Amino acid sequence: MALSHNIALSILGLTRTEAALRLGIGAGVALAAWLLLLAVLAAASRPRRPDPAPASMELGGEEPPAVVAMLADQWAVPKAAVPATLLDLAARKVVAIDQVSPERFVVRLPARSPESVPLSDYEEQVLRHVRGLAAGDGTVACEALTTGPEEQSANWWKSFDKAVRADARRRGLSRSRWSKWMTGLLAVTAAVPALLAAGAIVVTPNDKSSTKTDDNPIGAFIGLAFLFEGGLMAIPGAMRAERDTPAGHDAAGRWLGLRDYLHEDPAFSDAPPAAVAVWDRYLAYGAALGVAAGAVRALPLGAESDRVAWSAFGGRWRTVKIRYPKRIPPGWGRHPALATAIGLAGVAAGLFAARIFFPVLTDLASRLGDSAKGDGFQPVDLLGIALVGIPVAVTALWLVRSAAMLAAAVPDLAGRREVEGVALRVRRREEDTYLAVDDGDGAEIRAWRVEGAVLNQAGVTQGAHVRATVSPRLGHVFELHRINSADPSP
Repeated sequence: MALSHNIALSILGLTRTEAALRLGIGAGVALAAWLLLLAVLAAASRPRRPDPAPASMELGGEEPPAVVAMLADQWAVPKAAVPATLLDLAARKVVAIDQVSPERFVVRLPARSPESVPLSDYEEQVLRHVRGLAAGDGTVACEALTTGPEEQSANWWKSFDKAVRADARRRGLSRSRWSKWMTGLLAVTAAVPALLAAGAIVVTPNDKSSTKTDDNPIGAFIGLAFLFEGGLMAIPGAMRAERDTPAGHDAAGRWLGLRDYLHEDPAFSDAPPAAVAVWDRYLAYGAALGVAAGAVRALPLGAESDRVAWSAFGGRWRTVKIRYPKRIPPGWGRHPALATAIGLAGVAAGLFAARIFFPVLTDLASRLGDSAKGDGFQPVDLLGIALVGIPVAVTALWLVRSAAMLAAAVPDLAGRREVEGVALRVRRREEDTYLAVDDGDGAEIRAWRVEGAVLNQAGVTQGAHVRATVSPRLGHVFELHRINSADPSP
């Protein structure tokens, strides 16, 4: 194959280098043309910005708030669609939102959910989320409505976004940005730069002998061409996938008319989520249309904070601050026996180093004092003090740290503490796994460093009710059990 390959080039009167250069230039020109075609199609397939209908208090149609949020945001589902959905569930009496203090609100699940209210997939998703967070009395503090840590929250949002877009398509209000003929045209034209680029790479000279019979330039050419074409087609695939339909364009205009009407009311934007009892579904649609900032701010349905959590353990909702100790206090999470051994070794090593460096530092300080009294100040003595002072300072800090570790580890050799509470956070930070358990005592807790195998064996996950035996000062977990009677917390 390699021989026929070289013969073809010789017939064309080209060397391999010349052929590779020409094919590379052709690939660059074809790629530029393809990118220009992509830009033209992308501009042509952008959702058209609808003109708002005259301001009116009339609802724009039967579309739910999440779909309305998508139409009003140029056919991309905004984050406000989630709190808008929860407000709509409250307006339809599926849940209730009560004000318990001037700045605090709770979502309350009714004793029996109304069975006559049909719910879409994403509405069910929001309702399941609220049920999963509810305390024993069926309430959730609005501040605790976060959808989990970053990765979990991102997956939750993907499911919600996908369900809303699917609903909009079922209603004929949205469609794929790239039609079949657009995708086909882009795929066919992308083959040109892909083939040229693959050819340029295959004919490029290399150190291998050109007379080898075991190479396969045709296979390499085909494989590279498919690889380049796949990379080019991934570009339109990564672009926003929804655009308007004539029906969706008209519906968006009507809803924007309601937005303008609600925007004219200065009190509406500051209305809290409990005001859904007064505004009914208007508050939900206002949240979807971006004119109910007060209600949306009070419903943080997004990623949860690592360092601040809401807990209902103990009978009432409250905030709990969480710390993830790493080096302070020294020995945190270690077995007391191991921490004692490390502390003793650290003290011994520190005392050994101190016997070396401390006398040297004392001698240098004495020499500096003598020189200042006699021949005058000698900068070299000051430099010596500075150089020796660094290991002296490190040694002193090491001794203090080792002594502090011993002071905590020795009493913990026999000390044990039984803790029962709810697992507020399970986090992986660098090489350590942390478990933060709220026992209802205090507004700040230190997360325990726990082996991942211990967590898995106990079946402990975030929100689980757990019982643990720990050392009082180092927070080492000796035993960990999950209790079946869970008291969920965010």
